[in-house]
Amino acid sequence: MAEVCDAGTNLLLLGDTNDVQLYRELIRRGVAEYLVKPTAPREIFDTVTNIFVDPDAPPMGQVIAFYGSRGGVGSSTIAQNVSWQLATEAEEDVVLIDLDLPFGTTALGFNIEVQQGIQDALRDPDRLDSVLLERFYHEQTEKLNLLASTNSLSGEIRVTTDGLERILELTRSSATIVVVDVPHIWTPWARQLLLDADQTVITMTPDLASLRDTRSIQDILKTQRGDHAPIHTVLNKFGASKKYEFSIGDVEEALGAGPTTILNYDAALFGEASNNGQMLSELHDKHRLVETMREFVMLLTGRSSLLKKKRKKMGFFKF
Repeated sequence: MAEVCDAGTNLLLLGDTNDVQLYRELIRRGVAEYLVKPTAPREIFDTVTNIFVDPDAPPMGQVIAFYGSRGGVGSSTIAQNVSWQLATEAEEDVVLIDLDLPFGTTALGFNIEVQQGIQDALRDPDRLDSVLLERFYHEQTEKLNLLASTNSLSGEIRVTTDGLERILELTRSSATIVVVDVPHIWTPWARQLLLDADQTVITMTPDLASLRDTRSIQDILKTQRGDHAPIHTVLNKFGASKKYEFSIGDVEEALGAGPTTILNYDAALFGEASNNGQMLSELHDKHRLVETMREFVMLLTGRSSLLKKKRKKMGFFKF
């Protein structure tokens, strides 16, 4: 290949053999990267991107996209609580972006008034820079900024893939984690966001329609993303209708794997938090459901092993 390639060309090889000795020999000979087939488009894209990453460039934050398999499954509520715990407990610099322009619930969830928000950022994304974008943030805590919806039904602001990419580029340069609350729509930009996110969280409930749609979403994401970009499933409102809902075994059989985490139905806890404009851990930090959410947050950050050590040291136990 050296005889036919220009100097400085990077070579990415795809092969059938999964062998570490072969990999080391190819790297020694100057191959930029070697992938074992079959490879998903997202895996090839990420590999090519990593080849050209400037080692001296500042690190970019990761994007975690939350998406409900159907409307009303609780994806926005979970995204808000995860963002809060990422900032207050995991001490990450977090930006929460609410992309439900007309009916987003971030302002309600945190009991704030939004004068400027995501609509203003999307109005002319080409002129955005980090300083201008920060004017549209609501600083909820020192570690948590909200890019919420103003919930205006007048006028029409169109979300485009390019405009959204610009906003994510800017937020990722200032935050270690960008949580994106994606509304339950299937537009080109929403689909692309779910494909491009570092981690995707699908929220579902234990009913037939939600189970069917979760399987469909998983299938298309796995085909494009491959196995290296995590797709998590949150089974929410479990136990709300014990007589008619699917069991954990039913969910596991339909999806090919069990849910990443299970949130039991607790109308009193969620209702009180919603009415007060508070997060669950603000109300009842020791609640079993809050502890389950905490475990999920640590899984997203790759710190689940640290949480296990902490639980053992402090005498926590899991029901």
